[in-house]
Amino acid sequence: MIEIYYKNNDVRKYKSIDEVEYLPDNIFSVRFIDFLNSDLELISEKFDLDLTSFSKKEDIEISSHYIESPDQLSLNFTIPSYSSSNFFEEKDIYILIKNEIVFTFLSPDIENILNHLTQSIYNFKNTKIDTYHQLFVFQIGVISDYYADIVELISKKIRDLFKNILKSEQFKEKDLDYIAELRFNNLLIRESLSEFQRILLLLKKSFKKTDNAFIKISEELKDLTVIADYLQYNFSRLDDLHGNINSKIELEQNKIFKILTIITVCISLPTLIAGVYGMNFKYMPELDWGFGYPITLLILILSFIIPLIYFKRKKWF
Repeated sequence: MIEIYYKNNDVRKYKSIDEVEYLPDNIFSVRFIDFLNSDLELISEKFDLDLTSFSKKEDIEISSHYIESPDQLSLNFTIPSYSSSNFFEEKDIYILIKNEIVFTFLSPDIENILNHLTQSIYNFKNTKIDTYHQLFVFQIGVISDYYADIVELISKKIRDLFKNILKSEQFKEKDLDYIAELRFNNLLIRESLSEFQRILLLLKKSFKKTDNAFIKISEELKDLTVIADYLQYNFSRLDDLHGNINSKIELEQNKIFKILTIITVCISLPTLIAGVYGMNFKYMPELDWGFGYPITLLILILSFIIPLIYFKRKKWF
């Protein structure tokens, strides 16, 4: 789907590129939602765009994610989004500026998330946007707010898990798996945030210090630095959680080993006595005793109970 925002505040939606009548002088912004790679060539011809950045999204060099030419600026980066499971998935965002028009390429789920965030935080209908630069930095601000939201979500999950772990006396393998999921999601956010920060630093240099866009991007970079600090706090909390669980697991194992040791000692003495009387010697005086059997049973019982009393006084259990 294609959404075109005109300078007269008119918004039109098109299902196919062929339906679009492209008049650059009247257009403010163009958004491509759920586009296909097979559409890129047609989009490039229709809107006179250089889309080489789409083929460089896997490159790690910042020069592949921030491309500035005399007539076009191209940004591409990924932001994390929850999949059907507890794991985040990386979703691509492409923003191009040409002929004073902001072109944005989004997946449907990211479009829905950013729209919902815009409606819940900003009074967008009453927000006055006069230039494409204002629209562009507004989109940058929404994305920064999205990072803040997902980091807060991860932080809340970690705090809730921490409370449950402190109260719990038994731990399951799924607890460690959940910590691994949170660590993976936190790592994805940090990588994505770092990429976004590098792009904004380069973008900041393209504006004059007196420009509102320069000031706005500088503010967003400060906010992103705070968000990055929270991400590092999350890693520290997860390390503490992992260490706490491992320590408690070791304590549980020590208790088990203590119990096994007590049982082994308590059984070994009766086993020793029974082993002695199980020997096939010809002359064993106790065999002729009238009370030999009950006395032996009593000794066996006492040899089991006495070590139990000893370990109980030592508070081993």
